[in-house]
Amino acid sequence: MKHLRLVFLIALLLAAREAQAQQKFLMGYSSFSANQTPIWVAKEEGFFKRFGTEADLILIEGGTRGAQALISGDIPIMGMAGQPVISAGARGADLTMIAGTVNKMNYVLIGAPSMKKPEDLKGKRIGAAQAGTASYHAVLLGLKHWGMDARRDQITILQIGNQGARVASLQSGGSDAIIVNPGLGPSKERGNNLIADFTELPIAYPQQTVSVRERTLKSDSEFVEKVMKGVLAGNSFSLDPKNKERVKQVIAKYLRLERVAQAEEHYQAALKVMALKPYVNVAGIASMIEFITESDPLVAKVKPEMVINHTILKKLDDSGFF
Repeated sequence: MKHLRLVFLIALLLAAREAQAQQKFLMGYSSFSANQTPIWVAKEEGFFKRFGTEADLILIEGGTRGAQALISGDIPIMGMAGQPVISAGARGADLTMIAGTVNKMNYVLIGAPSMKKPEDLKGKRIGAAQAGTASYHAVLLGLKHWGMDARRDQITILQIGNQGARVASLQSGGSDAIIVNPGLGPSKERGNNLIADFTELPIAYPQQTVSVRERTLKSDSEFVEKVMKGVLAGNSFSLDPKNKERVKQVIAKYLRLERVAQAEEHYQAALKVMALKPYVNVAGIASMIEFITESDPLVAKVKPEMVINHTILKKLDDSGFF
């Protein structure tokens, strides 16, 4: 009997140790797009577990909502665009970007059959997500790049919501053009035109970062480092050509595609924008701050170093981890 009790006690201790070793946490991601590939792959390939954490992933559409979830403490870490971190920082929040897995705008602008080039947008309606999100800012940046201004050129930016709703709006005639991630727009058979591929624009844009609160970074840096190891492993795995089919399987699962073959466009789009060395693009953050300040004067006081913390990433980079 004593022997059985001892065995039972050892089993409980081992179970407790294993549970402690695999630190469970909730990680948010802000878009239904292949920008999230490193996070999805880290989960599906067991990279989080390999480095001592166990992630439950949750979609929180829109970086603004993601920032709110971080600030409230509902989640400790979030995959999201850079501008909500900047806007929150301007209002005293202690959010910081610790990595930048996508530093380009991974969008396409799809137009109705009559819309063929950027100039055709004048006087028209463009469907995007709500103000403050990456897609909304991307539209404004695109217009600026093409020498246009929404007010002057009577361009209405509709705050429609998620990408599915934008596609429906274009198909029903509620929008003249929409901004979506590659692969998520309506089929070409419907006569829609590709007006612009934003990945080809010479604009640095931190569209996908890994962000946390500074207090989390200070109080539990070991945990954050473990999570980053998982994300970095997922990033490297995704970029390795020999893993193409497996990565496509993961993308197909999270985008709820009927066939893995349908993930090809999403996979190729991800490869075009994912960073080999996922540092947040400092120049991109600086220009983003300048741009946001035009409509939000509070942001003028924010400096890139106030919202970027590469401490853990640099440590892992210097150690040869990636």
